[in-house]
Amino acid sequence: FGKYIKVGVIEDEANAQELAGLCRFQSTTSEDSWRSLADYVGDMKEGQDNIYYVSGEGKAQAAMSPALEGLKKRGFEVLYMTEPLDEITMQTLGQYKSGDKSLPCMDATKAKFDDDEDTTKKKEDDEERLKAVIDFLTENHSKKVSQVVVSTRLTESPAAMVQGEYGMSPQMQRYMQAQAVAMGEEADAMSGMLGNMNQAVLEINPDHAIVKKLDDMLKAKNEEGAKTFGSLLVELAGITSGYNIEDPKGFSDRLLELMEMVGGAGGAEAVQDADVV
Repeated sequence: FGKYIKVGVIEDEANAQELAGLCRFQSTTSEDSWRSLADYVGDMKEGQDNIYYVSGEGKAQAAMSPALEGLKKRGFEVLYMTEPLDEITMQTLGQYKSGDKSLPCMDATKAKFDDDEDTTKKKEDDEERLKAVIDFLTENHSKKVSQVVVSTRLTESPAAMVQGEYGMSPQMQRYMQAQAVAMGEEADAMSGMLGNMNQAVLEINPDHAIVKKLDDMLKAKNEEGAKTFGSLLVELAGITSGYNIEDPKGFSDRLLELMEMVGGAGGAEAVQDADVV
C-alpha cells in the first residue's frame, strides 16, 4: 500500500504526519531492510536537525549520487527516494513531527551544511583561485547549467549537477514528461518547458585533480583542450547526477578525442593526463 499512503500524504493535509509515519524507505545504512521516518529520527546524530534524502531511479542509481559524499563524510544516514511519488511526498510534507525535523533533498542547492569559519574561508579562497574555471564553464555551458559554484560537499567526484531551490530532479522531470505523453501532450513541448524551468547548478570540487587540470589548461591558453575537457566534466557530472546525455554522438567523439590524446605519443605528459582521467 506504499504508493497509496504517499498519495494520502500529498492529498490529506490533516493526516499527513500520521500517514508519513507509515512510509518505508531504504537508506545508506539499512542494507536490504526498510526504515521509517521514526527509525531515522531515533538514530540521528546529536545536533542533527534534518532528515536527508537523495532521489534516483532505483536504489543503485540513488547510491551513485555525488550529493551523498559530504553526508557520508559527516556520518549522516541518507534515505533513498526511488519512486516518482517520493519526491512529491517529501516536498509536500516539508517537516516531520510538527516542524521538528526538516526534509531537505541533497540533490538541490537549498540543502546546505552549517560550515565552520575555516570551510567558509576555504570556499572563498577556492572561488578566487578557480575564477577562470568558473567563468569558462559558465560561458560555455550556459544552456545546460544556470550557475557554476565551488562545492563544499563533494569529496570524491570532480563535479555534480544539482537542482535549484524550486527545481525538479531529473527523475521527476522524466516522470512529468511521461505523464504528459500519456495525456496526449507533446513530449518535446513539455521537455522544453521543464528545461527552461529546471536548469541545474554545476558544483565543482576545488580539490579534485580534474578541476585542477582544467585550470592548468586555461592558464596555458589551451582553449580547444579546455573545451573538450570542460564538456566531458559537465557531461559526466550530469550522468552521475541522474541526467540523460543530450548529445551522445558529441559525448562519444569527445571521449575518443581524449583517448587518442592520452594514447598518442605524448610521453610523460600523456601518462600524467591518463592518471588524471
